[in-house]
Amino acid sequence: MLLIFVMGLNVLPEEFGWYHIALLIGLLFSIGGDVALMWPSDKFLLGLVSFLTGHVFYISGFISGIVFDISWYVWFPLLFLGSGMFFGLRTGMGKMQVPVLVYILVILVMSGMAWERHLQFDIPQTLFAACGASLFLLSDALLAWNRFRVEFKSAQLLVLGTYYAAQWALVLSLSQPTLFQLR
Repeated sequence: MLLIFVMGLNVLPEEFGWYHIALLIGLLFSIGGDVALMWPSDKFLLGLVSFLTGHVFYISGFISGIVFDISWYVWFPLLFLGSGMFFGLRTGMGKMQVPVLVYILVILVMSGMAWERHLQFDIPQTLFAACGASLFLLSDALLAWNRFRVEFKSAQLLVLGTYYAAQWALVLSLSQPTLFQLR
């Protein structure tokens, strides 16, 4: 994650704004979440709060410079997925139901706003951000399913693979438009 963060610093355009700053801060909170989840004792709630804070920064970056819009083809699938995840996991969450529900809502908003931003700008950077947000959603869904529902052997590979791909895609969204132009 530190290498991904450094990559983010290296791809920044000469002129950058809140979008870039917010995503970099979100990355730092993700690193904090990673550290919390690596502790020998269970710091899951601390990690959840750190990632949630990172998602709030991602959201603030995604909404900067766009007109707020609600596209049913973005939000309906997300609400359907989020509801299914919560109700599918609810019995195994115990006292974590409320924090996990809040987290699900925030990550759904993060993913939805990334797609709304892409629909408004339709450039490679916004597509990277939308795909990154979706991969983050998938990574967290796999993590939650493995933790609260059914443990499966390939969970760590799938969770970390989608997580690092998500963060990498989010960092690519910070780059200059010329990075993606064909010469």
